[in-house]
Amino acid sequence: MKNFLTQRQINLFSNLFASDKFIYCLLGASVILVLTARIHLLTFPFERDEGEYAYMAKLILDGHAPYTLAYNMKLPGTYYMYALIMWVSGKSIVGVHIGLMIISTASMLLLFSISKNFVSKIGAVISAASFGIMGTSWTLYAQAAHATHFVAFFALLGIYFLLQMYKYEKNKLLFYFIPGVFFSLAFICKQSGIFFVLFGFAAIITKEFNLDSLFILAKKLLVFSLGFVIPIIVMLSYFYFFGNFDKFWFWTVKYLVTYGDQIPISYAPEMFKIGLNLITSNYSSVGYTAMWIVSLLGIPFIFINKESAQNKITAFLFVLFSFITILPGFYFREHYFITLLPAAGLLIAFFFDFSNNFFINRLRKPGLVFFSFSAFLILIGIGINANKDYLFYEDTKVSCKKAYGQNPFAESIEIAEFLKQNSTKDDKIAVLGSEPQICFYADRYSATGYIYTYNLVEIHAYALSMQQEMAKEIETNKPKFMLFVKIDVSWLCKPNYENFIFKWADEYVKKYYKLVGLYDVFPNRIGSLKVYDQLNNYRLHSEDVIYIYERIN
Repeated sequence: MKNFLTQRQINLFSNLFASDKFIYCLLGASVILVLTARIHLLTFPFERDEGEYAYMAKLILDGHAPYTLAYNMKLPGTYYMYALIMWVSGKSIVGVHIGLMIISTASMLLLFSISKNFVSKIGAVISAASFGIMGTSWTLYAQAAHATHFVAFFALLGIYFLLQMYKYEKNKLLFYFIPGVFFSLAFICKQSGIFFVLFGFAAIITKEFNLDSLFILAKKLLVFSLGFVIPIIVMLSYFYFFGNFDKFWFWTVKYLVTYGDQIPISYAPEMFKIGLNLITSNYSSVGYTAMWIVSLLGIPFIFINKESAQNKITAFLFVLFSFITILPGFYFREHYFITLLPAAGLLIAFFFDFSNNFFINRLRKPGLVFFSFSAFLILIGIGINANKDYLFYEDTKVSCKKAYGQNPFAESIEIAEFLKQNSTKDDKIAVLGSEPQICFYADRYSATGYIYTYNLVEIHAYALSMQQEMAKEIETNKPKFMLFVKIDVSWLCKPNYENFIFKWADEYVKKYYKLVGLYDVFPNRIGSLKVYDQLNNYRLHSEDVIYIYERIN
């Protein structure tokens, strides 16, 4: 038996992995697998960020600008994406998650096209498949339509158009404007998207820097900058003329700066370690953890492949700036890592691409490529198998309780239904706690713009004035129902926090409201709502409770 295959045999194996039919079949299978999981997850209850976006979108569709009837520090891009999705597919959990499914699928296809600029076609499939499958991980809370999904989508659109311009040598000034717009939209969806804008600048300089044509490069960067700036000017103009600019500026700039300073830089390594533990520290994340590890192994192979120096630097910059998107504030929450997933997928492709090239061109044993590709399939299979119940079989409310524990996300649906049945469209509700999804489910306006209460019990100069403003808004709007969420994770009170709001609420509720319902919230199972006569002689079974009060005068 010969030790080495003939060049013809080598070419046969190489051609198989370069065959468009084979490549697109694999890509289609990857997309179908991810779609199957996302279809199962369509009914997954909203968590609080989704509740915030959906409630804000409801207000937008009702004709109210963001930051008028509800406040938060995020820029409005995700609110408007939700409004668009809900306008098209319905104001419901399923409607929003259909939108997420479309965005996720489009992001997979974009990453496939982008990856072909850096790796082989089979590598591009591996990149897209890795991104899509890691993007369903519950350890990232990736079933939820977080802002980070939209940031990644618009960033990938920007990168796609930027690279297409170089691929087809369409270097007219107009073509620099388009990616600038998409990178700007990534930023407007969430402030951390600004780092993809910086990537765009760095990529253009990397591709075109030449001492003899610095003026031409400057013009191109100027046009790219205009693409970034114009959507922001439109946004600012809208809030200046049609919204509440002072509220918008306070929440998205002044308060955001305060929020970003909560964690000292010296704590960043420890917080990063905690974040990594959260996404990798249990059996169900074992396959995904292995994929993260392989992505790290892929970093040096950026520079070992046969691409041009410009392509190598561009790929590395993409990885670098993607990583920087998870740094702001040093919170490292699970869903923050979603903006890192496209880069992780590309790094996994670099790793497997190098393995394939090594087997074919160095060892001249292309049959081993199937060993390499099988290893990738096994890696994916382990992750999917460990999460098969969550991805394909388990009731989504049960999965929600397992994933979020003490957070009352599954319970919010039943609570909201009670509020909806016992109030009119004109009635308002107030939720003392960070559970905006209740207002969305109930289809009722909040009596206060403070749909989160985290901001009120952090240590900063605005805490007392925020609490006083919340109390004043509730007193003015006289909500029919007030809810008090006695759950630590709905407040996250910092040591020595300002407690005006609790003293005020205790007195106000006693004077104007009566207890009409409560919900015991458990960490590992879903309870049931107790209302009116069911409260007689009822004994609490949990320390975490949501109390419902109805106005009596």
